[in-house]
Amino acid sequence: MNAEQTKVRNIVDVAFSSAAMTRVFEKGSDDKIKRKFHQIIPQIASSKNEKDFKRLHDRFCRWFMKNIKTAERKKGRKVIKESISASYGQGAKVLNVALTVYVYYCYLPDRETAKRTTKWLHAAIDTKMLKHLKENWGGFSANSIEHVDEETYFELQKLVRKDIIKKKDEFPKGICPVEWEDIMWRKLNKEE
Repeated sequence: MNAEQTKVRNIVDVAFSSAAMTRVFEKGSDDKIKRKFHQIIPQIASSKNEKDFKRLHDRFCRWFMKNIKTAERKKGRKVIKESISASYGQGAKVLNVALTVYVYYCYLPDRETAKRTTKWLHAAIDTKMLKHLKENWGGFSANSIEHVDEETYFELQKLVRKDIIKKKDEFPKGICPVEWEDIMWRKLNKEE
């Protein structure tokens, strides 16, 4: 493995751990997800147009739903939540965080490609952002990423764009969803 491959592997590891969702999935999922990341992230980050980006993004989310299960939760010996297939929203959040780190923070695969691709990136919506969108715009029933199906996921991404446009006083002119995510994460976690 050369230095560039090692760098990419380390970035994927950091991105995956940053998603703060590893504990949500059943044991052994980490390696499967990271292997898939290594296959698809460079393809997504090098997309020639938004249509290709969306197709590859959707392919990952569908793979995630078929191949990843949530962890069974227990209280003592009693199972309080069964293991189920991961949702489209969970797959999208994990991928979106990885793409944010890979493309937006690290400018990969190169600066020009990252600049072009950043505007296509989706916001990695967490529970607090979901609540913010619900309180401000309504129109969906999900209360957590676990309950976000494909239709709700795309509705949430539309609401992020609506939030950016309608709240001009809160957001700098011309920001994209991944920048909205950065701003809202700090705001909702009261760090700014």
